[in-house]
Amino acid sequence: MKLGCNTVLFGGFDLETALKSLAWAGYEGVELACIPGMAQHLDPDKNHDQIVKVKSLAQNYSLSLFAIEAATDILEEEKRRWMIRVFKLANGLGVPVVATGSSGRANDEKAMEKVLGCLQELASEAEKWDIKLAVKAHVGASIFNTETAMKAVQKIDSSAFGINFDPTHVYRANEDPLEFVLKLGKGIIHVHIRDNRESREPRIGPPETQIAGRGALDLPGILRALKKVGYRGVLDLEIIGAIGYELPRVMGIAAESRGYLHRCLKEMGKLK
Repeated sequence: MKLGCNTVLFGGFDLETALKSLAWAGYEGVELACIPGMAQHLDPDKNHDQIVKVKSLAQNYSLSLFAIEAATDILEEEKRRWMIRVFKLANGLGVPVVATGSSGRANDEKAMEKVLGCLQELASEAEKWDIKLAVKAHVGASIFNTETAMKAVQKIDSSAFGINFDPTHVYRANEDPLEFVLKLGKGIIHVHIRDNRESREPRIGPPETQIAGRGALDLPGILRALKKVGYRGVLDLEIIGAIGYELPRVMGIAAESRGYLHRCLKEMGKLK
């Protein structure tokens, strides 16, 4: 397993500042944020020069491009067309995974059926661009817990589809993240990692409560569970809410989390 960081943590700064800071913090790669209104370090509607620039920056700072997070409402046809443009951008950058959410509402069967249809459409498009579509089990959305994640994996007929596992969302859905991993197994193709305050209320806490190792989650146990099911992908730190923070404060969050997770992986014997 390799350690990356989602540039959403550096949403208040430009992409070069984010990449330079993450390289200094010791990360091996990055997940590029393409989240309108929160952090848009990529734009699928920009010209080819964007691909050249991003590749050059990643090379300059010796960072791999692990994934793109493209958050949008996939139930809207226009937004699905936008996602396909993200797939094209990912292909041009050599990014293997695009992560997104399912949209919809928890425990709404009609919404779930529509979500599954939209995900099938997007997964089929992802195959054409030779990338993977990783959908997060997200509190409040149609896919939010073990049951709904398993249903999606079983129903979507595409080798390009899988689950983006974020233990904080599973925890806030009142489930055990370790059990989620053991049941989903190979259905997990991407991981967002961070910590969570002890409270299981739906809303995530401030950035400091998301720093790996500071919260209530058994992150070493979660990593061992991922190892047990054969996960060999990326762990991308995804901490939100730091827009407005000064750069040293954001850098501290990234570096502390990386140090903790690096130690966990080293103790597991899985570093490199």
